[in-house]
Amino acid sequence: MTLTQETNETARILQELQEEFGTDKITPLTEASEKWLIKHPDNSLSEWTSAMILEALSNIDEAAGYWTFVAARLYLGQLYAEQREIRGRAPYTDFAGHVASLVGQGLYTEDLTNHYTPDELTAIGALIKPERDKLFTYIGLKTLMDRYAAVNYTKVAVELPQERWLVIAMTLMQQETEDRIGKIAEAYWAMSNLYMTVATPTLSNAGKPHGQLSSCFIDTVDDSLTGIYNSNTDIANLSKYGGGIGVYMGKVRSRGSSIRGFKGASSGVLPWIKQLNNTAVSVDQLGQRQGAVAVYLDVWHKDISTFLDLKLNNGDERLRAHDIFTGVCLPDIFMEAVDARGDWHLFDPHEVRTVMGYSLEDSYDETKGSGTFRERYEACVSHPEITKETVPAIEIMKRIMRSQLETGTPYMFYRDEVNRANPNKHEGIVYSSNLC
Repeated sequence: MTLTQETNETARILQELQEEFGTDKITPLTEASEKWLIKHPDNSLSEWTSAMILEALSNIDEAAGYWTFVAARLYLGQLYAEQREIRGRAPYTDFAGHVASLVGQGLYTEDLTNHYTPDELTAIGALIKPERDKLFTYIGLKTLMDRYAAVNYTKVAVELPQERWLVIAMTLMQQETEDRIGKIAEAYWAMSNLYMTVATPTLSNAGKPHGQLSSCFIDTVDDSLTGIYNSNTDIANLSKYGGGIGVYMGKVRSRGSSIRGFKGASSGVLPWIKQLNNTAVSVDQLGQRQGAVAVYLDVWHKDISTFLDLKLNNGDERLRAHDIFTGVCLPDIFMEAVDARGDWHLFDPHEVRTVMGYSLEDSYDETKGSGTFRERYEACVSHPEITKETVPAIEIMKRIMRSQLETGTPYMFYRDEVNRANPNKHEGIVYSSNLC
């Protein structure tokens, strides 16, 4: 495109914005464009568009929220121009051919062409309503394109917003046997009108050859080297494919616990949590977003004090893990101790298993105010061979609240109440929540 053509194109874009939003409303943008063109005579259309987007965004305030839509229109024009250059045709034309092309390049899964005939793809493509791109605010459109749209191997987007919605609908409905295209149309209508959305991994991975569609998973880490590293591998793979993970660490022995009878050998949960922190950072879902891991620990675990300080913004960085989320599992009896300003006792789960013959975390209070957990907890308190640390319960609650004030975590998981309400008690204990 020549300089004259680009100048004419900027004038055409401004004219369209004046017709849509009103000449008076976008006068600041028109004036900024004139100044920019004088100052940058060797401009390119892309550079002009980027500058005008920033100008539009700078005008947003409570009384002029429409500027976010002006910025979105400018960005849409840029996206359409890029897609015309990539595809060699106007955007949103020949959907069937576009899908077949991306399948051939390995950017879409073969399921899209295996489950749908070319005629069905053509009929599905006819559902696209390009005008619904105008429903996006700038930040909504930018987020969708940066994080979720399909990209090629050089990270250039090869998909537009309405195609993302439609491919998601196709993926979710591919196994339907009755009125499949009708169901795709219904799902596409709801998503493209921004009446509903889907889980983030579905939004990101649907129709692509990698990933899965579920958001959240839970893992319980076993108290062994093999178990810890196997869990880390599982968590890395789940993160790789877009899942968020809730990790229960309550079975791992505390700092100073024995290993094979050698006292004081264990380094506790902290090193393993820092390892999970590094996994969350490094396994970043093909650069689309950082992995998400929430780690849960029982409030009676001896490492709880170190755990509650993990995300604080001050102190020894060797004792911090800023990129994971934390959650604390609270039994009813702890909250009763807080309310009564009583003492709370901390135990090593490995020692409890060894001495008592049961795992304290494997029980809960079956009824409010009484139950197996508090009976076992009190038995551990009174047992002469169980070492324990005793602290005021209110002090632990203060540390929880301090951390929440500074970092927003830990989450609070009321395990007794959850397990009492669990409709699948026959499947075992619910140890913790997931990331969601």
